[in-house]
Amino acid sequence: MKAKYRMLWMKLHAYFACFFLPITLVYIITGMLYFFDIEGEVTAEIEYPVQLIHGWPTNEQQAKSIVLRSLAGKEHNQLPNDYYLYEGTHDWYGHEQEVILSPINDNKAKLVIKEHDFLLQLLIIHKGYAGNFFKVFSIMFGFSLAFSVISGVVITLQLPQLKKASLCFIIGGSIVLIAGFL
Repeated sequence: MKAKYRMLWMKLHAYFACFFLPITLVYIITGMLYFFDIEGEVTAEIEYPVQLIHGWPTNEQQAKSIVLRSLAGKEHNQLPNDYYLYEGTHDWYGHEQEVILSPINDNKAKLVIKEHDFLLQLLIIHKGYAGNFFKVFSIMFGFSLAFSVISGVVITLQLPQLKKASLCFIIGGSIVLIAGFL
């Protein structure tokens, strides 16, 4: 590889690594904390009673209109982007808060808002429930991480004094990975 191309690879490797360093640290730290069951906490849990005029909502749009109507004039009127329906309960989940609409009976429900502390917010980013911005940024980070590893290997294999040892480490890492799966 010519020196100017090797320098281009090195610059790209360095620039991507520098740009994605903050999200890398978030993923590393939250992953290690989660491994030890340190997940953060819900700092506040607020519950509102809800009257169901037309019965229990069957889809997100119906539930969303009930929730937004119930939260009108309150400080919790912004719903997180991620939504799922779990065992009949409507749930909007984001890194700052979770909004849950649960049935009580045919004409009553409860609306629960759970506010997350900073550590839980970071963990939720790690788990992919923090909205579209963090999803896209995390996918970009994944591509950058793959590029950084591959470019590091390409640069290393071009240096004669490191080529043999690098190949041995690639083979060793592959063997350990295969052994781990077996």
